[in-house]
Amino acid sequence: MAKVIFLIGAAGSGKSTIGKLLASKLNYSYLDKDVVSNRFTGKLLVMQGHAPTDRDGCDFYKNEVMPLEYETLLHLAGENLKLGNSVVLDAPFLGYFSDPNFVKNSIAEYGWSQDVDANVLEVTVKPEVLKNRIITRNNARDAWKLENWDAFIQSILEKKCLWDGVNYIRFDNSGSNVNEALLYSYFK
Repeated sequence: MAKVIFLIGAAGSGKSTIGKLLASKLNYSYLDKDVVSNRFTGKLLVMQGHAPTDRDGCDFYKNEVMPLEYETLLHLAGENLKLGNSVVLDAPFLGYFSDPNFVKNSIAEYGWSQDVDANVLEVTVKPEVLKNRIITRNNARDAWKLENWDAFIQSILEKKCLWDGVNYIRFDNSGSNVNEALLYSYFK
């Protein structure tokens, strides 16, 4: 049975590092929303008069582009799952947390097998560690987050993933190194 790991959490939490570790160790396909969509996202934003890095403060991104990014990611996941390849999906998914049927609807909409083993791995990190990581990575897409830190961190802390039909795991990634033994133990 193919498995899907929804790797969720805030930007800067270490999702990409953890996702790549898991995909490599488990021999899963690794699909990162940023890698899948950043090129077309930037071009779409520029075509509408926005900076290519606008995200958090841009209604056009939130209402038009972001749904397209997730549709593309989930469609690619479906193609892998149909081939029997398990998948790690690396994306925040924050905008979809409130929909309990998100995974069930994704299975139906993107043609995934009904018996897919759906897992959510929420990567958490202490707020002060998150801020330091975001500052250190110096990504232009993070400017809004840093300029509106209190509102950003509050929104992260308030959002809870309400998805039904998944195995849910929380993984604290606040340390300077990933606890790989613990991480891998979740998916034996």
